[in-house]
Amino acid sequence: MLPMPKYHLDTIFDSARAHPDDAHSILMRLIPAGSRVLELGCATGYLSGYMEQSLGCRVTGLEYDADSVAIARTRCQEVHQADLDAENALHPAQASAPYDVMLAAAVLEHLKYPERLLHDAKALLKPGARVIVSLPNIAHWGVRLRLLRGVFDYADYGIMDRTHLHFYTVSTGHALLAEQGYAVEQLLIAGSGLQNVLNGIARRTNRPLPKPILPGLLGYELIYVARMG
Repeated sequence: MLPMPKYHLDTIFDSARAHPDDAHSILMRLIPAGSRVLELGCATGYLSGYMEQSLGCRVTGLEYDADSVAIARTRCQEVHQADLDAENALHPAQASAPYDVMLAAAVLEHLKYPERLLHDAKALLKPGARVIVSLPNIAHWGVRLRLLRGVFDYADYGIMDRTHLHFYTVSTGHALLAEQGYAVEQLLIAGSGLQNVLNGIARRTNRPLPKPILPGLLGYELIYVARMG
């Protein structure tokens, strides 16, 4: 049996089984039902499939890995193999433009030229389109603690994934979007135990979810919600 692609889930995302404050749950709550979505780096389509099957969206996914594309095509109607670092990376998505939403979930940190991709993507988006980007937080307390011990070791997954080419903090993630003309409206975080506890209390007492607590220190994954100008 051939090994599965690195970034793969055996089924599409299941909101009923997932923790409400994990990154995938947060991302999927940000997707308007019935929207036209461009997903950059869709992996094996576990989010694309959920958006189409549960939210009624029409998704165009772009993914570099051929094995991932093959699986994603069983979960989503339109998936193209594309090198997101190439100058013509977005060409396959032009036919289905314009898009209401662009989603780039944990993908830009893997690219050589994320700025170029974000710049070029603007031509495919509707005015006022929602742009959702998640990035790992290199300033997370766990990384800081290891640095204090003189440790900066790479791993197979997570913030220190050995395939990451860029590292972001709250401010540099914001700048990545703002410098390409996107207006950042909201920052959310995933992977904070304290945030999860406070969110749980808010849900049980029917109160609004609190704003992110110390996102630069406690946020494992930074989730930016922006608008196309």
